[in-house]
Amino acid sequence: MNNYSAIFNCPGCGSPLEILEGTISLRCSYCGLIMRLGSPGRILKYFYNSRVDAFAAKFAAERYFKEKGQTLKYNEVGCRLFHLPFYRFRGMSYALYSESVIQEDENDEPSAPIKNTIFHTKCRYFDLTIPAFDKKIFGLDSLGIRPEVMPLTVYHKEIFPPESIMVDLTLSPEEAGQKAMMMFFFGVGVAAINREYLSSEMIGEGLSVIYYPVWAFSVESDGLVSTLFIDGLAKRVYNEIFDTFGYTAGGVDRSRAVELNPVQHKCPNCDFDLPVSESSLHYHCDNCGRSYMIGDDSYFQVEDDCASYENGTRYHPFWRFRFATGEIDTVGKFSKILTGEIPLIARSKANNSFYIYVPAFRSIDLNSLTTLGEMFCRIQPEMTFERKSQSPAADMILPESEGKELARFYWNLLRSKYHFLAGKDYDFNACRISEGELVWLGLANSYGVKSTSEKYKAVKA
Repeated sequence: MNNYSAIFNCPGCGSPLEILEGTISLRCSYCGLIMRLGSPGRILKYFYNSRVDAFAAKFAAERYFKEKGQTLKYNEVGCRLFHLPFYRFRGMSYALYSESVIQEDENDEPSAPIKNTIFHTKCRYFDLTIPAFDKKIFGLDSLGIRPEVMPLTVYHKEIFPPESIMVDLTLSPEEAGQKAMMMFFFGVGVAAINREYLSSEMIGEGLSVIYYPVWAFSVESDGLVSTLFIDGLAKRVYNEIFDTFGYTAGGVDRSRAVELNPVQHKCPNCDFDLPVSESSLHYHCDNCGRSYMIGDDSYFQVEDDCASYENGTRYHPFWRFRFATGEIDTVGKFSKILTGEIPLIARSKANNSFYIYVPAFRSIDLNSLTTLGEMFCRIQPEMTFERKSQSPAADMILPESEGKELARFYWNLLRSKYHFLAGKDYDFNACRISEGELVWLGLANSYGVKSTSEKYKAVKA
């Protein structure tokens, strides 16, 4: 998944540091200071520095006039730099479709066509930008084609260009989220051509605000006034209106975004430096052996429940949720309604609680990661856990709330092949799901299925 880089100055030594947008923690490469930058739900502001000054804006306007065959005899009415706010959403999307296919008769004998249903999952990363301002007259609707080679700058009032006007941010994060969902479901609909759409989830990884530079250059020629809008990075005119342009900012900002305020990234118990990660929400202290999750702007201690018989293996984080529908709450009972999905391999598992397992780490290939989570849901492995100090082999990037959203997708995936489970009694919202348990599983073990590691080989943690 593409990421925009961002620049800010280290609070310890003042050196410029370049990070990925949304980085959680890092170590300064100059002074060694370890700091935390982000937390779940925090919205940060960034901006692009314009590569165009007032003189270059005038040059871009004259080049535009030449290309249009217009005269260069004009009077300059005004030239001003604006920064337009956009929301940027990054995350993961999961969609489930069904397709009816006709099975051919191998004997070539005339008979009624046999229809089979094939199910498809489409899992991918998304990256959406949404205008957060009202003034459509600017004519800029998306950052989608903007060059990513130009790094962002972390917003602070002290370093924001004083000659620029920040356009009012009039869209709330909730309203932006609704627009993002509309864009997402439109994409789902396009992908579902000739297929039946069954279920989808949009799991967010990050939300930020990006201010983009645009120059408004107004001229008067032969008694007519026009305003050219010039892209501050591409150095070209992208929109023209035949009128004067005036704008007065009202200081509106509905984003609830905050300025970056780095804090020391230390163990709350022993004051030892915690490890650093671009995306992890879980940190294990190598000094005192305690583990912590980041919540809001603080740390809270958690216990690492590791599969007890997997000493020395590489542990990966999973959310698991105890799940029930009506009177069906055990592996044995679920195996009777999901006959092809949840085979009851061992009688000893019959009375075990049924769990939905959700991988909570990153993968390059989301489809392989979905296959892994789906496999754990199917085999319902018998595991005992012990709490021990264990450095994780993969970053834990998924909050519990989003793990529960993904659990809904897995449940819909499991029941999709059974028509009698389509009723409202088996809808996810009608079922019972417990609070999430964060567990650490060593993927080297087969959990009773010899091909587990083979199925996982395509997943890159």
